[in-house]
Amino acid sequence: MTRFVLASKSPRRKELLDTLKIEYEVIESSVDESAVSKDELPDIYVQKLAILKSTDVASKIKSEVLVIGADTIVEYEGRFLGKPKTREEAYEMIKLLSGKKHNVYTGICVTNSKTMEFTSTFEKTEIIFNEIEHNEIIKYINTDEPYDKAGGYAIQGYANRFIENIVGDYNNVVGLPVYKLSNILKDEFDIDILD
Repeated sequence: MTRFVLASKSPRRKELLDTLKIEYEVIESSVDESAVSKDELPDIYVQKLAILKSTDVASKIKSEVLVIGADTIVEYEGRFLGKPKTREEAYEMIKLLSGKKHNVYTGICVTNSKTMEFTSTFEKTEIIFNEIEHNEIIKYINTDEPYDKAGGYAIQGYANRFIENIVGDYNNVVGLPVYKLSNILKDEFDIDILD
């Protein structure tokens, strides 16, 4: 039986991976995300980080496993929005996205720890926020939700009321495009999760 490792401590990625009903363990990557330039195109940027995270963890494992790495960003007009560190940053991010369209990109990489061969891809989802009033933003940033999320919001949490429209993979916005991961496992590693 193939063993899997998730190279992320994200509880949302764990929840999504759980839906595949595969056994895995979590080993967090120690990659410094500043190693990848934000001058890259968003799809390249997230894939490079996913590759770094996946191969970093794979290189430390002696047995043969498949290591799943992922990275998610919010992109608005060429600007990458990471995780806000302060209330002010969270406020500015939500205010910036209010009433506008933005994109969520997730890079995903699967690495064989024995051969160090890997496959990567990405998913893009378009989100449109409705107009969000000042007092709504204040209420939102007073929750714990914005501070460990790219773009300062969690689509599966309180922020779902900000979403006017979504085009693409919902799971991608949560942090792991399960459909793309399933395809990589089947097409590149000959693993059908339903077997």
